[in-house]
Amino acid sequence: MARPRIIHSLWRDGTMLDPSSQDPQHPAADLQADTKSMFYKASSLVAPCKVPNDLITAQVIDFVAILDHNFEPTGVTIKFQGATNSAFTEGLVTEELTYNATNIFKFFTAWAAKQYVRVLLEKGTNFTDYPQFANVICGKHFELNRSGGPGYGWGPEDPSVVEEGDSGVAFAWEKPRKNVGNFPFVGISDAVKEEILNFLDEVGIHNAFVLCFDYADPNNESVWVRNSEAVVPRWDGTDNCWIWELRVREVK
Repeated sequence: MARPRIIHSLWRDGTMLDPSSQDPQHPAADLQADTKSMFYKASSLVAPCKVPNDLITAQVIDFVAILDHNFEPTGVTIKFQGATNSAFTEGLVTEELTYNATNIFKFFTAWAAKQYVRVLLEKGTNFTDYPQFANVICGKHFELNRSGGPGYGWGPEDPSVVEEGDSGVAFAWEKPRKNVGNFPFVGISDAVKEEILNFLDEVGIHNAFVLCFDYADPNNESVWVRNSEAVVPRWDGTDNCWIWELRVREVK
């Protein structure tokens, strides 16, 4: 089993700049909400579609995800770019993303720090439909130095509510199921323990993040989650050895 990677998004904390176009009901600012029920939608079919973000300070990035998109499977070039100026003419770096239905996840060689980033969709003709996507996650990953131990699990939880009246008749309020995970790790190093503490301080239980189980296959092995509980690493009684349990709930 590969060692999991975790990515806290820098995109959420930036300032959205003016996109090439936007539907007033679905502005670019909606890309910073940790939910797929809000999304950005272009108001023009004319290519290219540009959605930029000012990260406020220059940041090192080696990962990007675009979630819940409607991109055309052929004919559209999907790019993620970074630059040192808002016009994207200085220090420009580009990662071309391979189409994947619904969600795209990609690790790449870390850029030198960039303050400005954007999603760029290019096509030789007009788009067939108005481009839209729900979330962008970008940041620098950290990797656990151990794979999961016994008790490692991921599967559906039913949050529905069932109550019984005085007559014993059950009344149910069905809610959508969400996957939950419980991932214990034994043998966490001192250095990774510090990374975990920084991560918990950044995201708490309110900010979403990407958990990738196998970085060699991120499109199939990545999930977007929140901490259901912020568990602090515990010392194992041996130098440079900690126990940590990651408890998460899928974000919809």
